Amino acid sequence: MVKIEQILEIDKRDNKQDVILYKGEAWCYFDSGLTRHVFTNKNKTKVIKFLIEKDHYNFNKEEFDVYEKAKDRQYLAFTTLELNGNIIEQEFCNPIKFDERKLTMKQMLFANRCRNEVGWDKYGNLKCFDLSEYNQY
Repeated sequence: MVKIEQILEIDKRDNKQDVILYKGEAWCYFDSGLTRHVFTNKNKTKVIKFLIEKDHYNFNKEEFDVYEKAKDRQYLAFTTLELNGNIIEQEFCNPIKFDERKLTMKQMLFANRCRNEVGWDKYGNLKCFDLSEYNQY
């Protein structure tokens, strides 16, 4: 028997083999931060972020608020808030920690202002993807 579940929270266990069905598409585990797990679609065009602990502070809402209030969104990964704040859907930016591209001095300064939570979009632009870190340092 096939079991289908609606998952709005993913616990702290090892998620590296997990695949989630979201909007009719399979999303594979990509990475985790302190507060959220990140999954990417097959073509690596988008990511979704789930809260690790749903009953605590909503970091998805905080991140979306930063995006909504930003005047210079060209430096931020395109971000939407889905399922009543349970999921962040965001354009995929390959994190600099997983990428071999060299940064210019200007890009290094930008990355440092965002605690290195930046990555390359599909056009080769460096963008902040953890928006709560945007220009905080």
